[in-house]
Amino acid sequence: MLKKLIVATGVTAALSLSGQVAAQSAPTCADIEWSASVTAEYPDIAESCRGVYEKNGELYAKATVEVLRVRGNRVTFRPVHADGTKGESHSIQVPSSWRADIAGRKYRASELSRGQELNVYLPHDRWALAVADEDGPDEVEIIVIEEEQVAEMPTTASPLFLFGLAGGVLLSLGGLLSALRRRIAA
Repeated sequence: MLKKLIVATGVTAALSLSGQVAAQSAPTCADIEWSASVTAEYPDIAESCRGVYEKNGELYAKATVEVLRVRGNRVTFRPVHADGTKGESHSIQVPSSWRADIAGRKYRASELSRGQELNVYLPHDRWALAVADEDGPDEVEIIVIEEEQVAEMPTTASPLFLFGLAGGVLLSLGGLLSALRRRIAA
């Protein structure tokens, strides 16, 4: 009986120690050291981290992004921070072969809709997005994130309305002068 108790105690101690060792070696969001170029592009990137994945010695931060707009293969998204707030919008141009895996179904970029949330992986050393699959991010599927260029709105209005306004003012002035002249003459 004492022998069984000693074995059970030893097994329990070994399991608890192995759990502590595993917990110590698993990287967390605090372990990621973002490169200067990444923090320059997106200063709030640490707030988007929801977990860490390591593949081939490289750390990836798991993040959630919300799809804002899709035009062809250009996807505009914004990161959802861990506290639920949303970051600035960014765009990526994905290849035509790119697919997003949502609930076991593969979607093309053109099939994504506004408001969908996707889980993505962000490498710590560059401002890019890694497509996630069952075994985590793949190096060949990393897509560089481009800053969205804000297009200047076309100038559709012209100063032509000023000519109409000036004509109306002159017409009113002419009518006023005619009324004054008649009053003075009468």
